[in-house]
Amino acid sequence: MWRRNLYAAWLSQLLAISGFGFVLPFIPFYIQELGITEPEQLRLWTGVLSAAPALSMAIMAPVWGLAADRWGKKLMMLRAMFFGTIIMALMATTRSVQAVLVLRICQGLFTGTMTAAATLVATGTPKHQLSYALGMLSSSTFIGISLGPMIGGLVAEWIGYRPSFVIGGVMLAIGFVIVLLLVREHEVDEPQVGEPEREPPGRKPFGRLASILSVQMLGLFVLILMLRFVRALPIPFLPLYIQELRGELTGSASATGMVSAARGAVTALAAVTIARLGDRHNRLLLVGILLAIAGVFSLPIYFTGSLWSFSVFLVLATFFLGGVEPLVQADLSSRVSPARRGMLFGVQTSIASLGWFAAPLVGSLVSIRFGIPHIFLTLTVFLFVTVAIVFVVYLRGVNNAPAVNDSRKQPPRSTA
Repeated sequence: MWRRNLYAAWLSQLLAISGFGFVLPFIPFYIQELGITEPEQLRLWTGVLSAAPALSMAIMAPVWGLAADRWGKKLMMLRAMFFGTIIMALMATTRSVQAVLVLRICQGLFTGTMTAAATLVATGTPKHQLSYALGMLSSSTFIGISLGPMIGGLVAEWIGYRPSFVIGGVMLAIGFVIVLLLVREHEVDEPQVGEPEREPPGRKPFGRLASILSVQMLGLFVLILMLRFVRALPIPFLPLYIQELRGELTGSASATGMVSAARGAVTALAAVTIARLGDRHNRLLLVGILLAIAGVFSLPIYFTGSLWSFSVFLVLATFFLGGVEPLVQADLSSRVSPARRGMLFGVQTSIASLGWFAAPLVGSLVSIRFGIPHIFLTLTVFLFVTVAIVFVVYLRGVNNAPAVNDSRKQPPRSTA
């Protein structure tokens, strides 16, 4: 059953992320259409609109995590897809940047499709398959990030941004139907191969929260925050920088879509190749190596002056970043029983969202003060800071803390 849920979640997330990616990466162009054209105001609003859903998601993610543990992971997937459909449809009707801001806040409060899907998959997947399953699921995100902006950029150039929002909403609605018909809720009471017995009934929510806030887990949560920060830092400003490199607005949406598509494709490739190494090798050590290589490839981005060289180095750095987050998620999941993984992913999403919230604000400040190219120099610096954090966590023995039901004997592979 876990494989069926994985494939259904994969397809629904592919549609959801493609739907969001149909227009949301082009928000800087959309707000220019709404009348914000002064460069400093444009950069400021780009940062604010990118940060707003992250802050609201940070507030609500633990609540949805508790709800997932109590009422079911499938229900949380349906909730996220339903509200995503409504919000995308409403985006097509906005007449001011303030209205877009309100809807972006609602997006953070009520969606979070990937978190809901990851919670469901992690709960039902045997421990020795976690890196594979979460890497596979992550690939849907990044394939969606490829297809959505690539097709959406062309559609936006052809018929405009507002109809593109509607198309994105339709894709989310199809994902909702797939989850409704194909996903089967995993019963935590059932014994899982390689997993611990279910936790005793009656544990209070705060008791569950306290149980996952060990010193080892806190170190990994800090790592998640930094990973989300470095991943999110350049994204809102890619359209503006590509517009700057090209010297004109016309055609910049489709060019941004192509660059985003390439980044999504290599990240998906990394998620289903590099991430699988985590089932056989030390995950934190792999994370440190991948981040260091990404840092090396990101450094030349600051010095490039053409769209082609910028794109090549950005895509190479993105490839090595692609396998990192599934590795950390798998390591976190292996330390927690299935009955608490809803809470785990809720807390993890809340912490990661703080990184997502801070990144565009830092990017706005850097771009206003020094220019957009300095955002990529800042990215390189923070990548190497994150490498240092990984190895501090590694050397302090976080990776050697006993995982839940740690057994020397490899469990047999499930054929479910």
